[in-house]
Amino acid sequence: MARARIKSPRLMPGSATSGRPRHERAKPVRRRDAAKTRRRILDAAMKEFAAKGLDAARIEDIAEQAGANRRMAYYYFGSKEGLYLAALETSYLQLVEIENTINVERLGPIEAIEAMIAAKFEHYRRHPQYVDFVRMENLYKARHLKMSRRIAEMRAPLISIIQRALKRGEELGLIRKGVDPLDLYLSICALGFFVFSNRYTLNVIFGTDVTSESALARRRALVADMIRAYLAP
Repeated sequence: MARARIKSPRLMPGSATSGRPRHERAKPVRRRDAAKTRRRILDAAMKEFAAKGLDAARIEDIAEQAGANRRMAYYYFGSKEGLYLAALETSYLQLVEIENTINVERLGPIEAIEAMIAAKFEHYRRHPQYVDFVRMENLYKARHLKMSRRIAEMRAPLISIIQRALKRGEELGLIRKGVDPLDLYLSICALGFFVFSNRYTLNVIFGTDVTSESALARRRALVADMIRAYLAP
């Protein structure tokens, strides 16, 4: 009788009998860094929305700038409006982070308020998209900001710093009594914000750069003098 031919098993690449070392056969799967991808999309969105507004900005352009794709933007933020709201919140919370670095307890009351003035000027200078977002959201009558669940985070630290500084200043006789924290904060905002929000028209009308380094230094010193005079007992 003829012997039955026994077939050898076919060796698959990377199998235990393929002769390749085990460390070469089991290559780890490369995973996306979700947090970094989300952050890149958000950073690109902040620039795009600040420049073009909600209606004109396109998810496709934002995703391309972020080195991602449109599907990822929708995955992380749900919709174009959701991405806009996240960008809007981030622009406000960046200011909160800066103001939270002011150590009221280590500074004198007046110095703490002056530090807040300096911090706001620096924030306006470093993050011009914040100024654009504020102007834009006011045109929308705060329609999107009303939907934010993080408003308390934006509000509480700002007034808290002012309240603590005013209380200590009153106790030490350095600040007059009865200063409303919100009124003072709004005054500081108005005195600094105006030159940034109206920089283009002011530059043309007065023929000078109102946001140049020297101009901002003068403006910041003037605002600090005005606030000190207002707070004097």
